[in-house]
Amino acid sequence: MATTRKGMVTPLGAVFSPEEMRRAVARVVEAAARRRAELARLKGFATNNVVLVSLVPFGGAVFFPGRLINTNELLVLLGEGYYTERSAKQTTEILCRRGIKLETQVEAMKTTIADLEAEAKLFESTADEASVKLCFH
Repeated sequence: MATTRKGMVTPLGAVFSPEEMRRAVARVVEAAARRRAELARLKGFATNNVVLVSLVPFGGAVFFPGRLINTNELLVLLGEGYYTERSAKQTTEILCRRGIKLETQVEAMKTTIADLEAEAKLFESTADEASVKLCFH
């Protein structure tokens, strides 16, 4: 009884040269660095958002000269330069929702960076494997 072959696995090192694999590693490492910079920016936004939530509402301990009118109305940035008036409670809710969204983006970015790092390791090991095979031929 003959066995049938359904497919054949070809190592990446047999398809791509070590130089090509090293260039791929460099591209992936560069992409991971860009993602880390984006992650730092997102974390900064998240931190600023937490600080901002702790500032709303003002409370009874804040004193400054002037006359207060409509003390429960705040301007909230909607994006692209558009603002809206909201109550302190509504503003806090908006900021909390933004914080949750930012944390989700931070976690997604961490996952993307981990994937890129794993891809870089795969390319590095494949390049090393291809280099070793070239030395023995």
